[in-house]
Amino acid sequence: MANNLLTPIVNNRTRSVNFFNGRLLTGEDLTAEQQANRVAHSLLGQAAGAGVAYGLEVSESATLSQVASPVLSITRGLAINSNGGTLLLDSDTDISLVRPASPATAGSSVFAECLPMQSGVYIAGAGVYLLTIGPASATQGLAEVSGVSTGAAPCNSKYKADGVQFRLVQLDLTQTELGDVNHLRNVVAYKCFGVADWATNVADPFGASSNGHGLIDQLRAANTITGCEVPLAVLYWTATDGVVFVDMWAVRRALVSRDLLDAWAPEAGRRRTVEGLAMFLQFEAQINDLIEATPSQGTLGTINANQFFRFLPPAGILRLAGATSLGFDYGKFFSSKTSRGPLFIEGAKVGPLMRMSFSYPPVDLTNPEMVWLYWVRENQEPGVQSSPTTQPYLIFTNGHVPFQALAQFDLNYWNYANFI
Repeated sequence: MANNLLTPIVNNRTRSVNFFNGRLLTGEDLTAEQQANRVAHSLLGQAAGAGVAYGLEVSESATLSQVASPVLSITRGLAINSNGGTLLLDSDTDISLVRPASPATAGSSVFAECLPMQSGVYIAGAGVYLLTIGPASATQGLAEVSGVSTGAAPCNSKYKADGVQFRLVQLDLTQTELGDVNHLRNVVAYKCFGVADWATNVADPFGASSNGHGLIDQLRAANTITGCEVPLAVLYWTATDGVVFVDMWAVRRALVSRDLLDAWAPEAGRRRTVEGLAMFLQFEAQINDLIEATPSQGTLGTINANQFFRFLPPAGILRLAGATSLGFDYGKFFSSKTSRGPLFIEGAKVGPLMRMSFSYPPVDLTNPEMVWLYWVRENQEPGVQSSPTTQPYLIFTNGHVPFQALAQFDLNYWNYANFI
């Protein structure tokens, strides 16, 4: 029978206990009240979206890590999983990636919703691993009891404390992919971004895969990781070199709520913009690591993008060599790619250009389509360039991103505005 208008349609998930004077309360009543609050909080979490809210930055520990027993440092922070659960790490922590043979148990731990957990030592030759954060809880202290026997009471824990725990999941990569170490970081990142799945969706939006877009969605569909967990980073770990790289932005995402557009037109949803930002940040992090690992300007100046990248983000900032700073030679970096420029743009256009680019596909370095190259006027003026502390840079974009270097009289600087 259909419900009438203005007839309340109630749910049992957020049902709370009705308190009144004279009511006899039981432990079950208070537990039901706690459960209703947890459900309400999880619904708010789902509305806010899943991902990392702040913090939870992952790096290899500079002081504790060793080749045989790597240690990761993780900063305090907050994440929300796709079930709406909050994952709070209240202080910076170090995580050893090799579990002790007989770990000591400190209280009872609960992680039932996120089983199965992997056990044992992860390392075996070389592999790429996904680091996730998930919920855990433990009981603390003993409460005074009444009305139970004088023996040990199994229910008299004083507190139930929420917490988090971390685990690694080995990613299934081919021997060819693992053997190409130079491109491995970029290839894994764009597997996680789901570039092939997005391209398929554009070609045929009616036949989109039910497994979602990208490697993380595939792992969720296979129940390898659960809705309780939030990805934090991927890392490449070998028996001889230890942790070779830690890449957060391959899998780290800002909060993204469920989108009505995802069901039919995911390209138009908010997720696409968030992943475009992640592509940009992943590239900048890898470029910075490459500069730190290549302290010689002579070597940096010979690097071609194809040596380390299969894809570039739809827009990026490339550091160039300065008077006292290391950087790349843009001519050499893009020598295998058709390009136009560099042309001048005003600094006022940089922010809008970057935000606009997040909705565009990445640059495929095997594709002959061109890229735009731009100087930023404020960075190239003689007074700025003559400063030894100035870091020169260049902006590149996918050729499909609208052209930005159109001159505007009385708005652009004459010598830096591409007047023809």
